[in-house]
Amino acid sequence: MGVISRRRFIIASTATAGALISIPFIVKEIENSNSYGNSITQIQSTTTSSTPVQSSTSALTQSESSSTQSLPPYEAIVYGTPNSGYKVMTSSGVIFNGSCSDGSGTCGIFEAINYLNQNFGGFGIVKLLGQFYPVNSPNVNVQNVKVIGENAQIYLNPASTPAFVQLLPYMENVKLLWYSNLGVINTLLNYRPSFSLQPYVLFTGNTQSLLFVNGAQSLGSPSQFTVSFWAYANPGIYAGTLLSYGSTEDGAAWVIKSYKNNIYFSGSSGQLRAQAIQGQEFHIAVTYNNGNASLYINGNQVASGSVSISYPSKAYLWIWNFPIYSQQGGPNPPSWYGYVENIQFYNEVLSQSQISALASSPTQDPVSSSITFWALYRYIMFIGDLITGKGFQRMGALYLSGVF
Repeated sequence: MGVISRRRFIIASTATAGALISIPFIVKEIENSNSYGNSITQIQSTTTSSTPVQSSTSALTQSESSSTQSLPPYEAIVYGTPNSGYKVMTSSGVIFNGSCSDGSGTCGIFEAINYLNQNFGGFGIVKLLGQFYPVNSPNVNVQNVKVIGENAQIYLNPASTPAFVQLLPYMENVKLLWYSNLGVINTLLNYRPSFSLQPYVLFTGNTQSLLFVNGAQSLGSPSQFTVSFWAYANPGIYAGTLLSYGSTEDGAAWVIKSYKNNIYFSGSSGQLRAQAIQGQEFHIAVTYNNGNASLYINGNQVASGSVSISYPSKAYLWIWNFPIYSQQGGPNPPSWYGYVENIQFYNEVLSQSQISALASSPTQDPVSSSITFWALYRYIMFIGDLITGKGFQRMGALYLSGVF
């Protein structure tokens, strides 16, 4: 279909005598690069903002009955705006007329594909004109249908991403962006569309780390904050650190760890503790407010109390092993791998309802504009912070993969 779809595994490992003896972590990347062609009449200007194009359908709204009769039978045109709604025109007439939430929840795009499947044996072309904001991920058998556009833009959200990522190999001249222009997310997607439907950084032992460095204090020194993430990890036998803020030179400001059947949030002094969850992915959140902390697991507050935090002059964010305690200080993978994903850091204390939302799904995107760090989000493949665009560093051994 003129689409390059590439899957690359980035493997970090320790080598001796030409043999691999350990695999610190694996980064799985699904990268899709569209091959442009099959241009159609341009009716809008290229834009990377989420502002709807009001005039994009004026050429198609005149004499629709005669226009549909002149369409080739193997073709369907989908066009519209959020304000005026969307239509699907075919040689049989208009088969969809509604909003992005109507029907399949895809602005009529999947209705057009299904029309070609049912009437022409799964052959044909769906042409997209305008900007689209789908809200659902229905199942569809694409077969041999091609989806092409003239600088068409589809703005994805957590609910619609799975369907359209799977549709990528059948698309040409269609740009996938994020519905919320948060941080550098759409800058990254404009530069290189890269998506995944599964966690893409996998730790295979307790010695590996990802490290985020952004100045002397990567997350600043806030007196109020909320940290939220999902983990697939069993308690470690040495420290079991999941997420830590500090440095090996100056010590830790705070640490979240899974150790000896418990989850801990520890500061410079004082700690909170609750029973660990093993063998399945779970959500952890911690709120901190001038010495008062609360620990949440799967959206439920499980501990609260006084925790003192003193920020060292050098403080970085460590994911998985924080080697200040042990070179094997990370948690134990529940199977041949473990992971931490969807890390979000806010410079405020989130409400119970906001924490419940974050705990509702590993693919929940940010719930407040106060977010200052967002990384390892399952749907958008980027090895770094989606807010600042800063990349991670790696800690481990010899690396066979080059740079991220």
